[in-house]
Amino acid sequence: MGWVTLSLRKKELKRTHAELVMEDLNISREQRQKAREYQYQQTVVQNDQSQEQRELRLQYNEQKESIYEQIKQQRAAKSQSNFTQGTTVHDENIAELQRELEDAKEEYEEQLNNTKTYWEDELQMIEEEANEVDTMYEEMKVDIETQMEAVSQEMQSVSDAISNEIQQSTIKLS
Repeated sequence: MGWVTLSLRKKELKRTHAELVMEDLNISREQRQKAREYQYQQTVVQNDQSQEQRELRLQYNEQKESIYEQIKQQRAAKSQSNFTQGTTVHDENIAELQRELEDAKEEYEEQLNNTKTYWEDELQMIEEEANEVDTMYEEMKVDIETQMEAVSQEMQSVSDAISNEIQQSTIKLS
């Protein structure tokens, strides 16, 4: 009669093993889903970064074109001016506009660097969070796999015990 109890135990172990396999599968699915979410978040951040950099570049180009136009006007006015005093004023204005252009370029590069730093930090935070979550899922999977291995070994032991019980309980005719 012991083999009947062992058979019930084996059935319970099979059910436990199946539940662990399902849990492992669900964790794998969640892990893939989180990976897709983090990939999406990274894409959104990269798109936002590109958009912000594009806007900065457009602003800088507009400012640069405006200054170039002013320099062009000053040069045209200088060439029409016959007085040396008037050409000196135009030269000073051109020099001032060139300084404005250099300042605009420095400001643009500083804003661009600040933008890159900000968005790189955002991407790094997303990546760190993704790594933490992935590590958590991997630890959960290792724990479940360890439990599955223990259940499998116990099922094998129960199967062996059932075989022994059945052999011992057979009636021997001599």
